[in-house]
This record gives sequence, C-alpha cells and structure tokens, in this order.
Amino acid sequence: MKRNGIERQTMLVAIIPIMLMIVLLESYSVYMRFDDLNKALLERSESMLRQLAYSSEYAVFSGNADLLRSYVDTAFTERSVNRIVIYDTGANVLMASEAKNGVSAPAPASLDAAHRIYQDGNSLWLYEPIVPTQVKLDELSYDVSSRNAPGKPLGWVVMEVSKRHLNHQKNNILVRNFLMIILVYAASFFAALRIARKITRPILEMNDAIHRIGEGRLDTYIHPLAIAELEQLAQGVNKMASQLHQDRVSLEQKIAEATEELRHQKDAAEDASQDKSRFLAAASHDLRQPMHALGLFIDELRDKVKTPEQLQIVALIEQSTAAMSSMLSSLLDISKLDAGAVKPKMAIFPIQFVLNRMMQDYVPVATRKGITLHIRPADDYVESDSVLLERILLNLVNNAISYTPQDGRVLVACRKRRDYLRIEVRDNGPGIPVESQKNIFREFFQLDNVVRHREKGLGLGLAIVDRLSRLLKHPFSLRSAPGKGSVFAIDVPVVNLAIEDRHSAGQLLLPVSGRSFRESSARLENVRVMVVDDDPLVLAGTRGILESWGGTVDVAESVEEARDLISKTEFNLLICDYGLGDGNGLDVIKWAERTYRRHVPAILVSGDTSAEVLKKVAAEGRHLLHKPVRPAKLRSLIIFLLAGNR
Repeated sequence: MKRNGIERQTMLVAIIPIMLMIVLLESYSVYMRFDDLNKALLERSESMLRQLAYSSEYAVFSGNADLLRSYVDTAFTERSVNRIVIYDTGANVLMASEAKNGVSAPAPASLDAAHRIYQDGNSLWLYEPIVPTQVKLDELSYDVSSRNAPGKPLGWVVMEVSKRHLNHQKNNILVRNFLMIILVYAASFFAALRIARKITRPILEMNDAIHRIGEGRLDTYIHPLAIAELEQLAQGVNKMASQLHQDRVSLEQKIAEATEELRHQKDAAEDASQDKSRFLAAASHDLRQPMHALGLFIDELRDKVKTPEQLQIVALIEQSTAAMSSMLSSLLDISKLDAGAVKPKMAIFPIQFVLNRMMQDYVPVATRKGITLHIRPADDYVESDSVLLERILLNLVNNAISYTPQDGRVLVACRKRRDYLRIEVRDNGPGIPVESQKNIFREFFQLDNVVRHREKGLGLGLAIVDRLSRLLKHPFSLRSAPGKGSVFAIDVPVVNLAIEDRHSAGQLLLPVSGRSFRESSARLENVRVMVVDDDPLVLAGTRGILESWGGTVDVAESVEEARDLISKTEFNLLICDYGLGDGNGLDVIKWAERTYRRHVPAILVSGDTSAEVLKKVAAEGRHLLHKPVRPAKLRSLIIFLLAGNR
C-alpha cells in the first residue's frame, strides 16, 4: 500500500457522492433548459407561420402579389426566420424571400402531409397550407364557418427558422454549468483533503510502525494516538511486538536444530539415490549380458535341432526371449528419448514405403488374432524422419491390434489437408474414456490390463509415440469415446514434387529398412570378424552364431588383447562391447582405423543405457546395439555395413 493510499480512499469516499449528485443535477437542469428553449422556438415559429398562412389567403386567392410581398417582408424581419417561400397548388413559387443561408426551400410535393415539421442541426423547417374560409349559404341566411373547416388548400407557406441563436444559448448554458461544476469540485476537494488528513494521519503512523515490526525491528514502540479507537489498537501492537521478540529467539534456535537434521537426511537420501542408480545400472547390465548370450545360443541351436518336437521347444524359448527383449527395448527407447540422444534425420520420401512395410509386418499379426487390418494406399510425399515416423505408426497399429477384440477392424488412412498429411489409425475397439485420455501417454499406464498380460506390453508404446511426435514437431491428436473406438492421428508436412524428382526422393530412405529377406539372410563367407567382450558367455554365443553364418571369428576379452590381434590380422568387421575392463569399444575401433589407415565397419554392443554412453557413441557416428540383441537385427546391420564398405 502506498503511504497516501488511505488518504486518497478517504477523499474518494467523500468526493464521489458529491460529484455524482452535482453531475446528475446539472445534467437534468441542462436537459430541461434545452427542452424549454426548443419548445419556445417551435411555438413561436408555428404561431408566426399560422398567422402568415391565414393572412395570405386573400392575397393568394385574388392574385395580389404586392399584398403577398408585404406579408412575406413583414415576417422576414424576424431575426430567427431564414427564408419564406409561398407555393400555389401546382408547386409553383408565388413569393419567396432571399435565403439568408443560401439553401433552397423544399417543394410541398417533397413534404409529408402528416408531419409538417422537420429539422436538422442548423435549421427548423415548417410548412402550413393556405386554406380558404368556407361559407354556407341557404335560402334565408348565411353562416361563415371557421378556418379549420375542411377545404382544398390554395397553396402552401414554407418557413425555415435558423437555430443559430438557439445553439448559441445552449453553448452558453453548457459553459456556465461546466464552470459551476469545476468550482464545486475544487471546493469539495480541498474540504475532503483537510478532513482526510485529520483521519488518516494516525493510521499512517501506525502503519509505519507495523511495517518496521515486519522488517524485524521488534523494538518499535507506538506512542499514544489522539484517536481513542486507535489507541487500543496501538497498545495491542506494542504487546505483539514484545511477544514476537521472545518467540523469534526461541524459533531461531529450533530452526538451527531442524536445519542440521534436514542436512543429515538430505545426505542420507543422496547416498540412497546414488546406491539405487548404481544398483539399477549394474542390474540392467547383468540382465542384458546373459539375455544377449541366450538369444545368440537359441539362434545357433535352431540350426542344429532336427525333430519337430525340438524345433517347437526352441520356438517357445525364442518367443519368451523375444518378449523379454522387446520389453527391455521399450525401456531403452524411453531412456534414449529422455536423454536427448535421438536426433531426427529429416528427408523427403513417399509415405507408401512406410505403409508397405507396415502391411508386411502387421497384416499377418492381425490375421492370426482374427482382426481385419486395412491400409489404404497413398501417393503423397512427406518430409520427416522415415525411421522415427515408421516407429510411431507401428506403435499405433500394434496398440490398436492389441486392444481391438476379435472380428474387429483397424484402418490406416491418409488424408491430405492443405500443407500437411494427416495419417489416422482407426479401430472399433472399446474406446478410451475422456478422463483417461491424458493418462494413456504416461509410462506403464494401461487400460483394462490390471493383471499385466504380456501380450499387451508394458504400456510404453504410446509414451514413445508422444515423445517422438514432439521430437519431430508433428502435431498428434486423439479422438475416442467408450464403445465407439479410437482415432489416433499425426500430421506430417506434405511436399509436392515433380515426377522427375520422385525417384531421387525415394532413395533417401534408410537402406536397411528396404532390404529383402534374401539380402538379410546372406552368409558371411570370406568375412573375418573380431569380437571383443569381457563376458565369456557372450563371446561364446557371438562366436558360435557368426561361425554358423559362415564367418571366420577371433575373440578378445580386453582392449590390450584386441590391439594384439589387430596388429597381426586384418579384420573386415569389429563387434565390440562398449564397457571393457581396460577401456571401451571406441578405443578398439580407433586403434584399428589408425592401424589399417582406413574406415573399419564396426558395431558397438552395450548393456549400459545411460545418457552419457548414448551421447558419446552418437558423437563418434557409430552404430550402437543394446543388449540383448536379436540375431536377425545383428545380421541385418552386419550385411548393411559390409555392403556399404564394399
């Protein structure tokens, strides 16, 4: 509050009612004065006009122009009369005065017989018919009737009355009333100011004292005040200040003790958080190592078993391992996106390429579940990251298939709208309540999956979709209602390309995404590979599966051992664990490239999902696979790297 806030408010309380009353009274007075002036002018003008019309009857009837001129000149001498015109019944001018303002008078034909008066801001126009006196004759006597008896008019009298004098009077009234209001306001202001200061001075003194107490100056004392009501308040404030001083001493001691206790608890919480982080990192790495080796052993085992029963058992083991691997991969994707290690690579490509791969991957899955998956073709070209956009659409389609009941339908359609392409994934599943539509994009949140069925995943698919759409800056929306299915839609910028540019745009897609089964299943004859890992199980599993694919494999358990092998042998491919006892896989790759003096195809494999590892590998431009790695994915990347190197 400002120092003079109370004073101003007190003055306003005193002045505002007075000003409102003065303004209302003066406004009413001005209105009544204006109305009286208007009526006086109108009555005087009407009386003058009627007199002129009555006097002009004989002169018009007899055609006596001189007499008619004398009547007009006499009326024209009135100061407010600006012009007089007399018409006959044919609208011909019989007599007219000179217009003082140069404006022509209106003809009677343009006037409304029901309204003989009209006006504007400067003039008042009136007109009156010249009516003959009616005389009744009978056998014995005659009777002269009044002028108001009906009869056909002989002509019309039109008079223009100037409002200049009237407006001048109104302006004088307004000026006088405005000056009066100013004088009354000034007198009221000074009177209210004097009274307000007498009332507010003690309040302001007390306010200053309380402000000093609020700043911590508890030795403040308020001296006796002249107003009795405020004196009691001042004594209460003095007692409060004394009590606050005592409480502050006690509180400072308690705060010091509580601060020390909080410091101990904070240190303990930080130690616990660090211990938890180390435990999760170690547990993640320890789980990924055997699962990675297990996947490699299963793939190698499948090539060695023969009987149907054995193949079925291997398939079940592979299915369970793939489910665990998928769950870990989803968790890894979340950690990558949160760490900011995923950088979109924007390119122009046909959306049909993505739709074709989606059809190949998910039509069989939907058919096995008894669901109809229909993907409408589209010939539009879009600008996005093809891999990340494909991951968004795959997650949406997988989510729709998972929650759509048997005999249901899932539709993927593209709709072009102005400068973007809306890709919609529609289903006729159970739908999503409005209150849950925000929660489904949270991690591990799933509707109608309280028992956590494995086939419905971990609840990370839509969380990944939300993060990827924000990363690509593609608007994402959801429309759904219980019992009416759901529509997930993402808007992707569309590009209009000429026919000759479309082929080159299609080549911008990642080569791995479009590789055929024949290419990805090629063998590795004449390929020498070095595998570096400090886990014997991983070394054995990786070596076994690479040799089953036809490759020649050497293994090393440390950076030093790998350097010795590189010095003796030239390898076509390096597969290195990132975290080694005496360094990391990047050290091995850099040593090989310095030794061979060329680029060496290399794959880094790691169970560490921390943001630091992701950023270091991304900065070096290397390929990183997180354990557990599915053999098919490893084989596809190997073929891609070797093909690119050739």
